[in-house]
Amino acid sequence: MPCMQESHAMRSLDLNLLRFLQALVDTGSVTRAGESVGLSQPAASRALARLRERLRDPLLVRTGRGHVLTPLALQLAAPVRRALAAADAVFDAAAFVAETSDRRFRLASTDYGMSTVVLDLMGWLPGAAPHAGLLVDPWSDDTIARLERGEIDGALYADEPIPADFHYRPLFEDRYALVCREDHPLARSRRARDGALLEAARAYPHFAPRYPFGRGFVTDNVYARLGLDSPSYVLEAPYFYAGSHAVAEAQLVAVLPLRTARIWSRGLPLAVLPLDVPALRFEYRLIWHERAHRDPGFVWLRDQIAQRQAGHGQRIVSSGR
Repeated sequence: MPCMQESHAMRSLDLNLLRFLQALVDTGSVTRAGESVGLSQPAASRALARLRERLRDPLLVRTGRGHVLTPLALQLAAPVRRALAAADAVFDAAAFVAETSDRRFRLASTDYGMSTVVLDLMGWLPGAAPHAGLLVDPWSDDTIARLERGEIDGALYADEPIPADFHYRPLFEDRYALVCREDHPLARSRRARDGALLEAARAYPHFAPRYPFGRGFVTDNVYARLGLDSPSYVLEAPYFYAGSHAVAEAQLVAVLPLRTARIWSRGLPLAVLPLDVPALRFEYRLIWHERAHRDPGFVWLRDQIAQRQAGHGQRIVSSGR
């Protein structure tokens, strides 16, 4: 059957034989063709014999003035070049060259990850990979499933359990801080003990960030996590930018990760009071599924992200190991 014969021909195809055929067409000489692909004279003669048998054509024939290519050999020149270019493209895809890649990397992140990692990433990515891009989706209840399906490359995530067949790379450790306006009464309590500071802060209205949890969101109530009575939360939202302005303009108080607090204070009149509470420390990570573990482009990206983060871990960790 013709289809079975074609399938067998593809399975037994030798790319080196195709490269010799291209060299033969280019040079019109068995000797020079062999030299160009690194074959000895006997090996080149054997390659020509295999091609003649496969194609049922002499390809190169002797004349009174030397050797000339047959019409079939000349006809094969263009398709052989296309075939070799396609084969090269397959193997080139296994490499990643940042300077020329036009890949769009896909990440999932919360607002915290956007402000602490993604914006920093965009500070150098255009220079390191000028044609590449970044597509960021919000973290949601199906992020893990999307990583498994390959719809996204990786996700930024705190030190929560991840399923089997997932890997993670520690990026940094963060703790919490209390944030208020510089002229807020709490700003004068910089030397107060953490417990006393939080106890005093409970008397003031608060902003609290909200994080994805299951199919919805949960408010990051630090007080409840520490076994303290909760303050009055007048604004709870998953938008850090809005929260910073609420604290600055509405005289609210916030207790949130220190890195975010310091980002807030760069352009607003805010006081940042770090809290040294072990229960509020957490590790921030980049996670990915096994299917992306050896992806050359993503290996490059996660190495670059880790190198940009202060105190990043130097190890790859797999769940269930």
